[in-house]
Amino acid sequence: MTLFEFVLAFSSVISALALGHLLAGAVHILRRRAHVRFSLTHALWMWSILAMVMGNWAADWQLRSLTDWPAWTVLWLITSKIAQYVLCVFVTPEINADEEKIDLVAFHAREGRNYLWAMVGFCFIALAFNITFSGFYGSWLRDSVITLTAFGFTIAAIFFRARWVQIGAAACFAALATYFLIAASTLGTA
Repeated sequence: MTLFEFVLAFSSVISALALGHLLAGAVHILRRRAHVRFSLTHALWMWSILAMVMGNWAADWQLRSLTDWPAWTVLWLITSKIAQYVLCVFVTPEINADEEKIDLVAFHAREGRNYLWAMVGFCFIALAFNITFSGFYGSWLRDSVITLTAFGFTIAAIFFRARWVQIGAAACFAALATYFLIAASTLGTA
């Protein structure tokens, strides 16, 4: 096993745990759909985080060309995966089989700022990650354009509470995350 394979396997475990938490929550919501008050804004944020985690996992394939893995680079990669796990936990409502109704509109109103601030934190981690692995003068700006744009939409969703801003920011972020997932997933196929 190469060092890259070892590092990717370790970070993949954290990504899998994050996705597992998010998907378990989504399945719980689907199973209880007759008792769910749907929120388009929350659904878009859940999709965004799902696509972002999968896209970041796929993008890690580019790291295979690294021959040197100092401890701080491994820790930085693991930090980014832990931040993604935190996002998945924050955006997922608690699974409670005894719960009579799942109100996703109220959940977003109550918990939205938590997962949006966690997203801001992740954007900073992603920017630092891009500097670490692509260098400031290398491809950092190219790799960070999506992150910087997503940061702007997240800030808008935090500070502007109007419903149309909430849905618009979530929809734009979802479009960026979907684009990133598709682009990252096709990197190694050419």
